[in-house]
Amino acid sequence: MDLKKMCKGVVLAGGESSRFPFHKAFACIDGEYFYKRAVSCLKPAVSSVDLVAHPSIAHKLSDSSAKVIMDLSYIQGQGPLAGILTAMNSSEQAEWYAVITCDMPFMKTEIYDMLLTAAATTKGVQAVVPVVKECRQPLAALYHISCKPVITRVLSEGKRSMYSLLQNVDTKFITEDSGHWNPHDFININTPEDYSLYIE
Repeated sequence: MDLKKMCKGVVLAGGESSRFPFHKAFACIDGEYFYKRAVSCLKPAVSSVDLVAHPSIAHKLSDSSAKVIMDLSYIQGQGPLAGILTAMNSSEQAEWYAVITCDMPFMKTEIYDMLLTAAATTKGVQAVVPVVKECRQPLAALYHISCKPVITRVLSEGKRSMYSLLQNVDTKFITEDSGHWNPHDFININTPEDYSLYIE
């Protein structure tokens, strides 16, 4: 089964980037904006890519390989779950959603290929999440459309944590031993210090 045709990419461009001097989506690596790097990572593994962003930056995003969509108004500012739900509510729905946050510039397409293979070969699974050094990586993962009502419910309960979702759906966790990926691929650039350490 070729899940690529049934999978949409979701780049979570985020909101305020409070720990960075400017919005992280516009930080650069090798002369390329972080958000464009994220789109390029997902594009080979999926049928299409949505760039989900807060209205404050949505008008500044431009990528011919992706469709820019704004967070649903009633859940703006409620974190990554809101971004995923926004993508799942778009006019072009998919069966699976490959999610990446824009501050993971070292992420590789091959990792999503592995996650899609796991989804295709595991009956009934609703989420496929990497585990790196015993830390779950829910913002570099796959989510089935059946997660949509669960996300809606947990957000209505005031729960914004990705773990609120994972605790309520059938989740397959894949460790680096079976995934054979490099922990470096999952580094988040959250602060200017991270940027100086890993990129400059």
